[in-house]
Amino acid sequence: MTCWICNNAEASTKEHIIKKSDIKRAFGGGSYNGDNAPVHVKKGTIKPIQGANSKFLKYSESLCQYCNGAFTQPFDFAYDIFIEFVYENESSILRKRCIDFTEIYGEKCEDGLVNLYKYFAKSFGCRLVDAGEPVPNDVRELLYEKTFKTGLRLSFSVNEDILILPSEHRDGFIGKGGLLAWLDKDHNGKAIGYQWSEHVSWLLVSFWYNVHPDGNLGSTWVADNQFVYLGCTLPLNDEQREYGKNKVKELSNTPVKRNAK
Repeated sequence: MTCWICNNAEASTKEHIIKKSDIKRAFGGGSYNGDNAPVHVKKGTIKPIQGANSKFLKYSESLCQYCNGAFTQPFDFAYDIFIEFVYENESSILRKRCIDFTEIYGEKCEDGLVNLYKYFAKSFGCRLVDAGEPVPNDVRELLYEKTFKTGLRLSFSVNEDILILPSEHRDGFIGKGGLLAWLDKDHNGKAIGYQWSEHVSWLLVSFWYNVHPDGNLGSTWVADNQFVYLGCTLPLNDEQREYGKNKVKELSNTPVKRNAK
């Protein structure tokens, strides 16, 4: 298989489905064991995670060594700075429902927000390849450009139901949503649009490729604004939400143990 980014070298490396730095931030470096060790849940199947490099947290090979290393390293770095800022400024962000990228990247804001966007574009591309779908040319090519046009838009929102949980429990809520495709019935069911999401704690990032975004999930962003305005989502119904609140009361009386070091 050829690397989907450069379309040239052999795809010899695996991209993390869930970013390694996010896992280590929430659970430590590993090894993980005991009742409080993290697990991977997919299609109802639960598998224990022994470390941040678990095979369950990676896609199959889809990138070459260079593209998954030196070339995209600035994208990963921009993401790590972004998510650290979100954690450290959680109360302020939740109050304002807005993120100002100049507060994150300072004088290098333009480069920072472009690299952050490219991180998410890379994440989206890897998800498409994992589903057996071709990565649109505009998504692949923008990784090489400073300015670009693309059908991929992002939006950021707050999962209000995750905020029910205290931070020591919600910080480990990290994952990806299901990939939805819009099919063209006039062209043998070829996919012409996609919707996807990923989340870290309460922060939900939604991906919209050639489909109309849900405005409730925040303003759309294509690395074209120093501000991003957060929407909101309430995935639980009233009964589920009340159950969750009651469970939180139980958890508040239970000591939290960290077995990973």
